[in-house]
Amino acid sequence: MASNSLQLASLSTNAIIRTAMASPPLALIALRNLPSKSHFPKTFCTFTPSRILPRQPPSPTHPFRPRRFTSKNTLTPFFETSTPKGDLPSLTSTWRPPPETSLDDRPVLIIGAGTIGRRIALIWASNARPVVLYDISDDALRSATEYLTDNLGAYCAARGTHPGHVCTTSKLRVATTTGRYDSDSSPSSRSDAEDIEIHSGSKGPWLAIECLPENLDLKMDVLSTFEHYLPRDCVIASNSSSLMTSEMVSRNELHFSERLLNTHYFIPPRNRMVEVMSSTKTLPEIFPFLEKQMKRMGLTPMIVPRGVQSDGFIFNRIWAACKRETLAVLAEGVASPGDVDALFRDFFHAEKGPCERMDEVGLDTVARVQGHNLEKRPEAKGREGLEWLKKNYVTKKKLGEKTGDGLFTREEREGLRERHRLDRFKEVEETQGA
Repeated sequence: MASNSLQLASLSTNAIIRTAMASPPLALIALRNLPSKSHFPKTFCTFTPSRILPRQPPSPTHPFRPRRFTSKNTLTPFFETSTPKGDLPSLTSTWRPPPETSLDDRPVLIIGAGTIGRRIALIWASNARPVVLYDISDDALRSATEYLTDNLGAYCAARGTHPGHVCTTSKLRVATTTGRYDSDSSPSSRSDAEDIEIHSGSKGPWLAIECLPENLDLKMDVLSTFEHYLPRDCVIASNSSSLMTSEMVSRNELHFSERLLNTHYFIPPRNRMVEVMSSTKTLPEIFPFLEKQMKRMGLTPMIVPRGVQSDGFIFNRIWAACKRETLAVLAEGVASPGDVDALFRDFFHAEKGPCERMDEVGLDTVARVQGHNLEKRPEAKGREGLEWLKKNYVTKKKLGEKTGDGLFTREEREGLRERHRLDRFKEVEETQGA
């Protein structure tokens, strides 16, 4: 009887060992999700939702499991021309909308931390969603971090939402794999590649928005580099204010034209309209999916009818004519920037006139866009005003808000801000009195 008991115990022990070997504990695999920043000195986190909201358990749609490695160069810098060998497969009929439950874990990637990029990052991070802000310039990332620190909390308070996790980085592979890095993580001896692999449980961004200067060659170079690292279900959008994605597709240099489209933001978060236009090859199912997600962020998408291509989209075609004549009036000495804007405020009851708005965007960007418009529409006059802007402001680095002085000086702009504040206060008083 004793020997039978020993035999049964031995069999039970062997069965337990076999079961354990067949199904190893998840605790070891779960270490993949531990945050680390020790090997990412240029990666910064400005907001962590776990400090505001209770930490949520991992989504059941994203089980922890080992990833397959490919022969990609993990250290390819941003503008290096070398890319992983081999063509990417066609994705014509394989795109499916990412599950709604995964979007709270997967970040939105913003490529370019300039004036507009950081503002778009604020919008997408305003509903407890993770965001990765990528730029090769440390100064741009530092400035963007300051902007988000000063504005994200207040914007979320106004909307009644919670700020999401915002990660700023200058590393390409970090930007395209995850957005979950904790600022107070402990040191680690892992290599960059190992760290990236450990953090790639989020499956990378579900939306990537390019916010680069208005230069088609630059945009093509950057997007063709990123396409080798972004997930295959990632929607890729260009924020270009004048370049149509159909121009990018026509070069036949990109493999993801079915997921590429224009999403032109204005100056968020104040302006929440977004012009959305197809690349002529964009899959039709992307539009309702993206429209739904934008509305969740408080944005108002305006979709250009499918099959219609408009250089300058909707608003910019009208705005270009206004800028062109404004610059001509200034170049000829007919009026000062203050005079022009005063007329707009009085006649159109506009909060800001064209000169102040051009200073906000950046006069270098204005010059590039106006130059592009003149190339596309040579019959439109305005070359003299553009050359005047370049000579007196762009070449002297007087670019508007981003440098301090522009069409208005820093001091004049402070006075305008005070005027706007008083005007808004006056409107509130009049409304209450009514």
